[in-house]
Amino acid sequence: MTSQIATTWPTDVLLRFLTIVGATVDVVPQPTTALPDRHAAICRGCEASYFNHVGVSYDLKDWAQTHSGTCRALPRPTA
Repeated sequence: MTSQIATTWPTDVLLRFLTIVGATVDVVPQPTTALPDRHAAICRGCEASYFNHVGVSYDLKDWAQTHSGTCRALPRPTA
């Protein structure tokens, strides 16, 4: 499999995990007024997500890494 991995990440991406088919699972801040330390892991292939209200915790990173190892949704085209 040949994949192109972007050398620059979007500015809000804190962590990035590569899926087995070339999409990414990105960990990004998602603050709200009530939950200022809210973060999310979002799969850019299948759009699955996991939210955490206490920052970038082990659970959030574990979900992102586990999901990236099993997700087979193709990355969305850039054009």
